[in-house]
Amino acid sequence: MMGSIYTDKSEYAISTFTYEEIELHEALKEIARHGFTTVELWGDTVHFDPRVGIDRKLIKQWLRELGLSVHSVHSPFRNFRNISDAEEFRKFRQQLWHDTIDDCSEFAVPIMVVHGLHRKEYNYSNDQIQMVAESLGDLCEYGRNRGVMIALENLPGTPNKVNPENSKDDSNEIRCRIQDHVKNYSGLGIKYCLDIGHAVLNGADLFEEVDAAGKDLVTFHIHNNNGIKDSHDLPDHGIIDWPGLHKYIRENGYAGQFVLEVLGGSDPFLVMDKIDSLFS
Repeated sequence: MMGSIYTDKSEYAISTFTYEEIELHEALKEIARHGFTTVELWGDTVHFDPRVGIDRKLIKQWLRELGLSVHSVHSPFRNFRNISDAEEFRKFRQQLWHDTIDDCSEFAVPIMVVHGLHRKEYNYSNDQIQMVAESLGDLCEYGRNRGVMIALENLPGTPNKVNPENSKDDSNEIRCRIQDHVKNYSGLGIKYCLDIGHAVLNGADLFEEVDAAGKDLVTFHIHNNNGIKDSHDLPDHGIIDWPGLHKYIRENGYAGQFVLEVLGGSDPFLVMDKIDSLFS
């Protein structure tokens, strides 16, 4: 049953998030060694974050030598420097995202995934939706001029319909389902990244999320969990029916790749072996 959705490795890209604690060249070599040909470059403090001073020429060389292409880049979303002034902080973050778009354009990467907010580091209330929309609108325009689509990712949040005991009163916080993003940010030209693990943690129906994004759904983050913790497990280890969802997605016209965003933890090499075993 599971093997039917793991027949072709070209259907999946591997996020270098799995190797977050390993330097990029080693991560790319391991991904290529396992027979995958497409990656999402993780750009949050490591690998493809402008803050770490990436060597564009060298990374291009690695990709070329290993026969790898880049499906997407995950832009920075945490560990921002401590800026107390809110407006200065937003300008700093916006410039960092502009720099990441520039790097995507340099590598001809068509998609940059972005978090509009971060539950722990910078959160926003419903009366700040317009401010977030202006930020996203600016990114979309900047990206369009450089051939890069901006894909807004759904995030875990509360209230949690799966586990209401874990909920808190966040009635004034911006909800992070794709259904809510579509309502809040229409007309910007924004695209969407559906993270299926995040969706079950914020109480969203996965099929409704696919429908809400429609033709603007340009990428996926695929992993699983127990409905309580965002553990980024293998796609068949958790409460999500990935085979059923996979079938629905394909039947509804999505023809792109799926990004496996699986936590590598202390032994990413073992985790990659487990990912590879799905295709055996």
